[in-house]
Amino acid sequence: MGPLISLLALLVQQPAAPLEFLQSAVREHQIVFLGDIHPLAEPKLLVSDLIRTQQEDRAIDLLALEVAAEQQEWIDRYLASRPEDASILVAHPRTLRAHWGASTEYLEIYRAVYQWNEAHPAHPIHVLAADLRGWPIAPLTAHMATGGFVNRDIWMAAAFRKTLLQHPTWRVLIFMGGYHGLKGVGGQVAIGRVHDRFDRWFAGYLADDSTEVYSILTDARQAGTHGATRMFEHLTRAADQNFAVPLDATTDAVQEPLYDVHQEGFELEFWPSRFSLRRAVDAMVILNRTTPITAIE
Repeated sequence: MGPLISLLALLVQQPAAPLEFLQSAVREHQIVFLGDIHPLAEPKLLVSDLIRTQQEDRAIDLLALEVAAEQQEWIDRYLASRPEDASILVAHPRTLRAHWGASTEYLEIYRAVYQWNEAHPAHPIHVLAADLRGWPIAPLTAHMATGGFVNRDIWMAAAFRKTLLQHPTWRVLIFMGGYHGLKGVGGQVAIGRVHDRFDRWFAGYLADDSTEVYSILTDARQAGTHGATRMFEHLTRAADQNFAVPLDATTDAVQEPLYDVHQEGFELEFWPSRFSLRRAVDAMVILNRTTPITAIE
């Protein structure tokens, strides 16, 4: 653990604020992935703060969201409304990820885009509903559920590539649940007695197709338990505030970095189980202080 301890010592001296880190990542990389943690407000606030504080010469052109593709119509109608009419989104709560809890923080992401576009008509931000059409599906059988799960990311990646091909110079921020940002890692999902294997997550399929994605995984302790990664348990010692850090060889000491997911009737295992996390993501945002999302009433 010696190298990892030296990294922790460096973080104690120079912890990077998540917003400043994300701003730098967007300046230095054309495509950046930021992982969401669905029940928490902080990742959503980070995205809206980035949009509100960005400079026009380094502004993103596209914001890709984990929203089902058929919701694109309502997103476009909202962005075209004059005056601003956020009720369009509220009336179609799947635009706000209602299955995870439609929140004011997620709505503020759209509002930040709207306000940016009003102030910068020559450089608008486009919003892409990048998830599978109809997701989340209501499967009739366990086989349908596992099949949808294992095919979802490859289908999303294929659709996303089409947008990139049409706009190859666009600067992009992708905001989805953190596992979708993993590269070089697959896994196995089991629902009841039915299980299925998949090779990659969303960012992994893009990377395999030579699309460079700078991936930032967000992690936090939820409901008093551990985070999604064992890396969190080590890095959280570095500071008591929220911070971001790039991963390097010093973090290779954590050789089984991801916790498998075990819930009633659902299991998710990562494959391979032992690997260097920096081969799957480029950086992490560590949330020591968190706030639950605020439900829209």
